[in-house]
Amino acid sequence: MTNKANKPMKVTVQIGNTGSPSHNSRNFNIISASHIDESRSHLNHYISTYPDLKYNFVETEKRFYRVNFSDWLKDINAKAIKQYHPERKKTSEDLRKGRNTKPQEVIYQIGNKDIAPTSTEFRIWNNELIKYQSKLTKENLFILDGAIHNDEATPHAHIRQVWVYHDKNEDGKELLKIGKRKAMIELGLPLPNPEKPEGQYNNRLMTYTRLIREEGERLAIEMGFNIDVEHSKRPHMSKEAYIRYITSREYENKVLKQIEQNQKFNQQDR
Repeated sequence: MTNKANKPMKVTVQIGNTGSPSHNSRNFNIISASHIDESRSHLNHYISTYPDLKYNFVETEKRFYRVNFSDWLKDINAKAIKQYHPERKKTSEDLRKGRNTKPQEVIYQIGNKDIAPTSTEFRIWNNELIKYQSKLTKENLFILDGAIHNDEATPHAHIRQVWVYHDKNEDGKELLKIGKRKAMIELGLPLPNPEKPEGQYNNRLMTYTRLIREEGERLAIEMGFNIDVEHSKRPHMSKEAYIRYITSREYENKVLKQIEQNQKFNQQDR
């Protein structure tokens, strides 16, 4: 189904630490999943940071954690032994499943079961949005795997990713670590209100989410879709004013300038 002029559709960007890689790559008995139309599963699209594991996201994530965080784990475990706390030793699986170190999952969608883009239109939109995200986050965010599901009521994407930052151990060895907040600080993402203390209602994830949502809306409007922006626009703005606002990339340009300034400051501070 498609709709480019009639009933408005909402752009959904849902970020969380839940989700199931086996569900996303369909590595389970889907016969018992009544919301999945198995006859359409061949229309799904899958990506993995390891092409040989394109259809197995659990193994994709296991390998990524094992390969990329081995030096960090050695450092963690060496400290645990040195401090006589062997119970603090960790494995790559501990990191992959840890509350603060497991992958972040983002769900992208336009519309709902009643009205939505075609599978081809959605894939074009999602690909462009992921390109934008990669350009924005550079080396501080790795996409592990992703799936576009066309076998459910509405085309949507599940993207699993991990925020990383660079650190050094006591010997000066470079380490790649997991940490959303520190990764965003290293990237230079500003707080929504830099003049106010960081907290639940003033954090860098809010800045990131707003950038991604506005770009998603802008791309969808550019593709000709009638997008519902009531949940995004500022209360004093009309829909037309908000569309002009995101089309001008005013907020994005402001944030990018702040990122550039923060990165210069971070380099001087090292």
